[in-house]
Amino acid sequence: MDLINHYKRLFTYDNWANRRVAETINKIPQNTKVELLFSHVLNSQQVWHHRIISRSHDIDPWDILEPSEFGDIIENVHKDWMKYFDSLRPKGLDAVISYENSAGDKFKNKLSDIMSHVMNHSTYHRAQISAIIKAAGHSPPVTDFIAFARINNRD
Repeated sequence: MDLINHYKRLFTYDNWANRRVAETINKIPQNTKVELLFSHVLNSQQVWHHRIISRSHDIDPWDILEPSEFGDIIENVHKDWMKYFDSLRPKGLDAVISYENSAGDKFKNKLSDIMSHVMNHSTYHRAQISAIIKAAGHSPPVTDFIAFARINNRD
């Protein structure tokens, strides 16, 4: 599997995991901390996508979204990333992306490092969300990559 398809698979896993989290959030009593963290995951994915395609945005990574919006945002973000990956060539993963963070500081990173960060960032916060859900007495969704791989087995 080439590296672009590897990232497409990871972002497809991320979409699957995010949908499972959204479904769980919509089944449990409102929890502001859970909604804040999950909103942060979705907002951050949009911010990173805008950064790499040099599109301006007014998305605050810490704005709280309405849980009823989660599903549409998850699908739209996934479509945006897949469209981007479909336009990408293998050497494009080595491209250096210049961007500003939310504080206005300027940085440059390789696209492949940004992709890895986006995945790790989402996984980290989904783990926090699961811990909060479990501590509140509810069953968190299973979002492990291996669970995704088991149902999306590629020979």
